[in-house]
Amino acid sequence: MKISKVIPITLILVFGLVTISWLVSSKSNTTPILKASISGFSAENAFEHVKYLVQKIGSRPAGSKAEVKAAQYIDYVLRQNGWKVRDQPFSKVVVREASVLQKEQQVELINSQNIIAELPGTRPDTIIVGAHYDSATFNAPGAVDNASGVGVLLELARVLSQEPHEETYQLVFFGAEEYGLVGSQFYTSQADLSAVRWMLNLDMIGRPMEIDVAGKKSTPPELIKQVTALAGESSIPFHLSRDFILMTRDSAQGGVSDYSPFLDQNIPALGLGIYGRPEGYFHRPEDRIDRVSMEEIQKIGDFAHRLLTNVKMSTIGPNEWDELYLPFQLGKHVIILPNYVIGIVTCLTFLVTVLMLIKFHKKRNLKKFEWKKVLGVLGISLLLSLIVVITSGIGEAVWGLIKEVQILYYAHPLLFIVARVGIALGVFLIITSWLYKLPLVRDSELYWVTGAVLLLGISLLLALTRIDLAFPFIFWLLCLNIQFFFPNIILVLIGPYFLIWMHYELLNSQQWISYYQAIHNYFLVFLGIYSVLLIPFFLALLHVVITKTHHLKKLLVLSRKPALVVTALVILSLGLVPVYTRSYPQTVVVQEEWSGSSEGKVHIFSDERLPRSVVKDLSGEDGKSLYIPIQNEKPPINVEASMAETINDGQRILDVSFILNYSREPYLTRVRIESEHPFEVQTDEFLPMAKLPRKLQLKGIQQSNLKYSIILQRTPPHKNNIHMSIETQGLVTCSIEAMFSDPSPRIQIQHDLLSIDYQIWFKEKYDF
Repeated sequence: MKISKVIPITLILVFGLVTISWLVSSKSNTTPILKASISGFSAENAFEHVKYLVQKIGSRPAGSKAEVKAAQYIDYVLRQNGWKVRDQPFSKVVVREASVLQKEQQVELINSQNIIAELPGTRPDTIIVGAHYDSATFNAPGAVDNASGVGVLLELARVLSQEPHEETYQLVFFGAEEYGLVGSQFYTSQADLSAVRWMLNLDMIGRPMEIDVAGKKSTPPELIKQVTALAGESSIPFHLSRDFILMTRDSAQGGVSDYSPFLDQNIPALGLGIYGRPEGYFHRPEDRIDRVSMEEIQKIGDFAHRLLTNVKMSTIGPNEWDELYLPFQLGKHVIILPNYVIGIVTCLTFLVTVLMLIKFHKKRNLKKFEWKKVLGVLGISLLLSLIVVITSGIGEAVWGLIKEVQILYYAHPLLFIVARVGIALGVFLIITSWLYKLPLVRDSELYWVTGAVLLLGISLLLALTRIDLAFPFIFWLLCLNIQFFFPNIILVLIGPYFLIWMHYELLNSQQWISYYQAIHNYFLVFLGIYSVLLIPFFLALLHVVITKTHHLKKLLVLSRKPALVVTALVILSLGLVPVYTRSYPQTVVVQEEWSGSSEGKVHIFSDERLPRSVVKDLSGEDGKSLYIPIQNEKPPINVEASMAETINDGQRILDVSFILNYSREPYLTRVRIESEHPFEVQTDEFLPMAKLPRKLQLKGIQQSNLKYSIILQRTPPHKNNIHMSIETQGLVTCSIEAMFSDPSPRIQIQHDLLSIDYQIWFKEKYDF
């Protein structure tokens, strides 16, 4: 095939992609027929519910007495509005495997309840609306997250009860969402979902609005089209969680709220929440009533009502849909590329790339010597990528050492990303300005073919795994193919667009901090990943630069000194960026600590250095923590321990009992078991063995220090007795821990840039 024939094929491919996207987009903007009705939704009523939950009840962590009070209040309001209400208590064991940020396996017993309300219609077809009513911790009032969603849902209950309706409505207030969607997972595992049309979840009311459609499975395109069309008709700015579809599907947790378990059960579902990186009040004591916007409550309440009365799904009950589609948002319009379109584009791009590579090979008749040149090009690009990736973080490394801060970018992550890109660009310009003096390959086509082969391999590997995940690389490969005929810097920059956008979406998400911590903990792994990702970019750039050397050579030489100066200024300017702000304050824990019968102490600590003003006020020494003794007081718990031992075939079988006498019930009770030898635990009082997931055994997991350990814990209600049997060959250490809220802390700290957690911890260690 002649190269002249490849050009039309490539252009047809691009034109076909644009045409198909336009056709799909035109379908996605189809709006359901709107009912001309006014909802009568009152933000004032909803806000009163929020105030009661936050100010009268307060923090509502799973299993706490406050959560029970919140459930009783919700039950009362629903019955007053004529709904049929029932409680769904549950006691579920959750296993949290060891991970990057959690070094030990943790097995938890979560006690809570869902509140289920039903309003029968003339048809059994059911629409479910949900919101979780628990808060993250006993120090978080949970006003935005998620008393705001509960308030809207309770007001919707009043509005819906006064209107004629054909569908049956079911409202579900989920417990223990903050522990990992426990309440909604329990509900979907027990409920008959055969009559459910779709599910809407409300979690955190505010602006800008996020339409959450990403979980282990993703929301059906049919539902996305209707909901986004209604948002456009309602003139509500929204953001579609497009890239989380790629990042969260097939992950351990799945989605970020209670709609995800419904998707797992093949029920169409989505959520309404707040888009963007959560502010510093998220899951913190600062999540108070003043964070809740009446205007946003009214807007989301009206919109939710419009969705419930206008969205019409074509199927009922669990069903299958295209899971590997990709949605793209252009303003208020949404383009949806179905799986088969992605497949067609992928196949055509692969075909064109292979034909171009074959033609290139025939034209050049590459010999062994020239293939060595290709490997040399690849090696140079890899070296360049490594240098750029390593040096891009030099600003953070320098100022992190100077300021003695680990998370330097906490308050302003976008500035540090821009700085990284700026430093990387400066270093790249400085290096490339000298490249023409080195004995490098001057054949631009070799750079192109190396990049094409690399992208083809990555794309093919990902396409065989999951075709939607391969799309960003397919698009990049398509741009590289066009670049062969029209070398242009614009195509070089457009190629990795979707990969860049995915990272921008990640930046504006709850996962950003944990993602960046993972990068720091596994620096070499991510160094390899990002270096490989930069290779095609540098190859494409060098292809253009060498093709147009006579235009760019002087420009690169002239840019050398300015690039050096600007890079240095960027690194220096990072020192002016504050680590913490009022919106993103430093987290500090003020914790009473008790151990056995010894005197207690107040431990004030943080992941970063404590402010000097705080240390000075408390007469302490500079550092990340300081202690203040508590004298002449007894610990909140008295523990009596006993142990009986038997030997069976060389194995020690320990029958261990603990009696806990405490003045008030703790929120969390924990048993941590550690040994230098493998061990297995049996316990029914603390963690009912019958509730454990199938095939799970409570065994010690080996840690990096070569010791075996496991953490067992539970929320209220607690028992005074803990009995367990431990089978092992060596000595075992058992730690009994209990956490209490601290409503009247001994030491109160006032500081504009600090967020304070007040708590009480008891810990006693026993060796058996």
